[in-house]
Amino acid sequence: MVDPEFVGKKLDPVVLRVPRERVIAFARAIGENRAVHVDVDAARAAGFPDVVLPPTMLFGLELEARGEKLLLDMELDPLRVLHAEQSFTYHRNVHAGEELRFEGVVADVYRRMNGRLEFIVQDSVVRRGDEHVVDLRQVLVIEDKEVA
Repeated sequence: MVDPEFVGKKLDPVVLRVPRERVIAFARAIGENRAVHVDVDAARAAGFPDVVLPPTMLFGLELEARGEKLLLDMELDPLRVLHAEQSFTYHRNVHAGEELRFEGVVADVYRRMNGRLEFIVQDSVVRRGDEHVVDLRQVLVIEDKEVA
């Protein structure tokens, strides 16, 4: 069972810079062919300083940077955890080469289906310097097979 005392737990901040080549590779991998995501000249012609990250890329970057630390802190088996939901609110575009800071918190922990499913809600704020650029929310779900 997920301990409700984790609600409010702040996660260690993550700071990273995304190289242009990674943005372009990610865009192509998900089938995002708009020129601002894959061509730096097109992005600059559109008024951007570099290629624009596709919206969902930030989730993958944060997950990769944080690894399984939160799940292990909660004494959960990462192999039993599923990604249930994600949402994001962009306050401005994010571009390749920018230094980003992810500040996360466990926003909620709850159970459904008579306790069989446990949910963990993580909210993150992404900043560039002092500028708040994106809000991320992800929901993870764990099935408790011991609950009938």
